[in-house]
Amino acid sequence: MPKPSWLQDLERDGFVVVPQVVLKDVCDDFVESGWAWLESFPHGFQRDARSTWNENCLPFGQKGGLYNRCSVNHEAFVWKIRTYPGIIKVFEQIWDTEDLVVSLDGVNITLPISKESGRTDIEPTEPWPDIDQDPRKADRFELYQGIANFSPCGPQDGGLCVLKGSHLLHTRNFEQIGGFREKQDLGVGKNGYDFTNEDADWYKSQGCEEIKVCANAGDLIVWDSRTIHWNASPAGDQTRFVSYVCYAPRSFLSEAGLARKFEIFQSRKGTTHWPHENVVPADRPNYFNAIPRRPDGSVDPANRTRPFQEPEETALVMRLVGARGLV
Repeated sequence: MPKPSWLQDLERDGFVVVPQVVLKDVCDDFVESGWAWLESFPHGFQRDARSTWNENCLPFGQKGGLYNRCSVNHEAFVWKIRTYPGIIKVFEQIWDTEDLVVSLDGVNITLPISKESGRTDIEPTEPWPDIDQDPRKADRFELYQGIANFSPCGPQDGGLCVLKGSHLLHTRNFEQIGGFREKQDLGVGKNGYDFTNEDADWYKSQGCEEIKVCANAGDLIVWDSRTIHWNASPAGDQTRFVSYVCYAPRSFLSEAGLARKFEIFQSRKGTTHWPHENVVPADRPNYFNAIPRRPDGSVDPANRTRPFQEPEETALVMRLVGARGLV
């Protein structure tokens, strides 16, 4: 059977937007649940009160709206997306198998940064070009990541930025600079490498176009973990609502890895976006911003270790966790 055209585009360009994967009512439910989740903490955030759109009133997050703590990873509305048939089908086509496991990643609810209609307590993020794969393995495909998009995402609405086609040029780049730079490497098994702006300019000189990826509510953005990318802050009045989704064959995980993943699920903790590697809890000691804190640096007394609304542990949820044979 020939590959879908979107998969051919993905392999060539390093990213693709698969349109209309999630129905509108599901998108609307996610947006409403996202607002309610922000408002469920005792810090005082209210969606309709712009005076509360600041870090003092919001729960702990990173880069303005990336949430991967406080058990948001296991909120019922997040698991509803992980188990959404249309999203799973895309990854089944990618891997040519139905036996998949899913990452226990977080969500992004980024309020616009705008003096007119958004947050004024922080500045827009600067580009931080990086890849989410070990540079030692950058010569070969290992993983496709996904963003399920639930609100309009135009040129000014924030979101994923990529260097088109950069996933195919790392070997050439490293040959020219004498190998990857250790100080920019996250380490063996950590699946990450940071590029400098000068590095990014080199890729652009090789024809890699800088693209702000735009999408409609209900679209699924998929990209190769080797594609150089970063996140742009939203401007104007549109809040960004997305859920990070990533699946890989269950066969990629060892039995020990499956047991560890199930244990993390049972404790309702999060992981990175990799479903089958570096399967460790995101709040582990010595991890970047491991424990939720308040703006003054103190540990957040409202930190949650269980979700506000528990997910139903259906057969599909347990299969995606990789728990077959463990329960």
